[in-house]
Amino acid sequence: MYICTMLSILIPVYNVSCVPLVRRLHAMALLTKVPFEILLADDASCEEIKRENRVLNVLKECRILELNENHGPAFVRNYLGEQACYPYLLFLDTDTRPAGDDFLSVYLDCVGGQVVCGGFLYQETGKSVLRYKYGVQVEVQSAVERNRHPYQRFISMNFFIPKETFLRVCFDETFHLGYEDTVFGKRLEEEGIPVLHIENPVWHLVEEDASAFLAKTRRSVRNLLGYESELLPYVRLLRWYNKVKQFHAVALIAFIFRLFEGLLEANLIGKHPSLWLFAFYKLGYLCRLSLS
Repeated sequence: MYICTMLSILIPVYNVSCVPLVRRLHAMALLTKVPFEILLADDASCEEIKRENRVLNVLKECRILELNENHGPAFVRNYLGEQACYPYLLFLDTDTRPAGDDFLSVYLDCVGGQVVCGGFLYQETGKSVLRYKYGVQVEVQSAVERNRHPYQRFISMNFFIPKETFLRVCFDETFHLGYEDTVFGKRLEEEGIPVLHIENPVWHLVEEDASAFLAKTRRSVRNLLGYESELLPYVRLLRWYNKVKQFHAVALIAFIFRLFEGLLEANLIGKHPSLWLFAFYKLGYLCRLSLS
């Protein structure tokens, strides 16, 4: 018998079919023999996706809440946390799949006042070499590595949290698609809430191509404007940007970026993208934004 006897599995949805994910989670949850619910919040997806996901309503433990307007992941996660019935929350993204058959059981053994992050893995899809390469070489880290800087390494893709704690912290809804996870980790640290990283990963099933990933990257970088000092300890890009400012080289980096932007993007969407060039791309884009 698990100490945690009631679990809400919460999934924000936007234009992704989550039928395979939810069916697997439902089967796994039944095996734990604890009361549970699977709650989805659809952030104004297209009608085709809504119809596809509505088949999940046949599962009595599953509810789908459909929003009429798109609000972004921070708002939707907060909304899910408020609507959840049970005292422990497991947040998962739609483009994930549990890597282990004991995925839920591992979390149910981690009950306490802490936040628990399970991590994630990547499978090569061929759709975006850059996304896969960046994910494997930069984002994926062992629990030991993540626990060295637990708040900076918080990712909302796969985490377990007491509902009371979540409602006390919540996501900052002013961050629409980009660095909302960083701000949430910062809030956890400010509140003195412990974060534990464990090896309980999901597969991150990336479907976007390299051009879409670059567009998402630019959108995320734009979110940093105005928060350079506040998020400096949490975002490596801002630490690089701060160094550039100290050397009075922001205008120079912005000029080089404008000059070579097309060549940079050609490399990054190609078959052999350079992560060094990707790092410069983000820095150059931030420098250009800061001067506009």
